[in-house]
Amino acid sequence: MYTNIFQNFNEQSEKTFAPLLKFNQLVAKNFTDLTNLQLDAARQYADIGLSQLQVGLQVKDVQDLVSCGSQQLETMTRVSQQMVEDGKKLAALAQEFQSSLETLAADAKKK
Repeated sequence: MYTNIFQNFNEQSEKTFAPLLKFNQLVAKNFTDLTNLQLDAARQYADIGLSQLQVGLQVKDVQDLVSCGSQQLETMTRVSQQMVEDGKKLAALAQEFQSSLETLAADAKKK
């Protein structure tokens, strides 16, 4: 008798909290992906900054200064391209999260 009561309670709890569990898993996955994206971007920008610091330290004459200036322009191009790529990755991540959330909402609505 008590077994059926606990079994029914357990089944109802699973049905009730399943959408919430899926939502929490989706948010956790999105947070993990976003954190990894930010860490990768920070690492890449730090590498660019450190390499520019090294270039600046090697300037000893006018020719080195001219060379450093051209490398600065190349670096700015690379940074702007990196920012565009990072923006695309972020937009793709947001789109994936939105579509997953819409799918989850549609599934929950059906039930």
